Amino acid sequence: MRRILLVDDSGEVRRSVRAVLEDLLPNTICGEAAGARDALSAVGRERWDLVLLDLSLPDCSGLDLLRDLRRLCPAVPVVVMSFHPEAEYSAAAEAAGAAGYVAKGSSPEVIAGACAAALVR
Repeated sequence: MRRILLVDDSGEVRRSVRAVLEDLLPNTICGEAAGARDALSAVGRERWDLVLLDLSLPDCSGLDLLRDLRRLCPAVPVVVMSFHPEAEYSAAAEAAGAAGYVAKGSSPEVIAGACAAALVR
């Protein structure tokens, strides 16, 4: 069973992405975190195979959290999913250690595909 941690301040986004990933990626279960503190707590107490991370969080910059996650669990891939323009933020996310970048509002297949690609790295 693969475990994906969804980090986004919107409960609606977390629920919809969770439904997409659990439907399109067989043998996947998702956990949720509403912010950086919740995410750091979750990675400290449980094993995750992937983190899907929003850049806009209420308690921390998503890029700062990405750097923290890379230090705490370097083997766990992190895919950034954001409304921020990919042209502006994907290079910064990659430099901070992201395994991929997907725009919010992408089709379910694109979101699941970005996660699947990061899981096989």
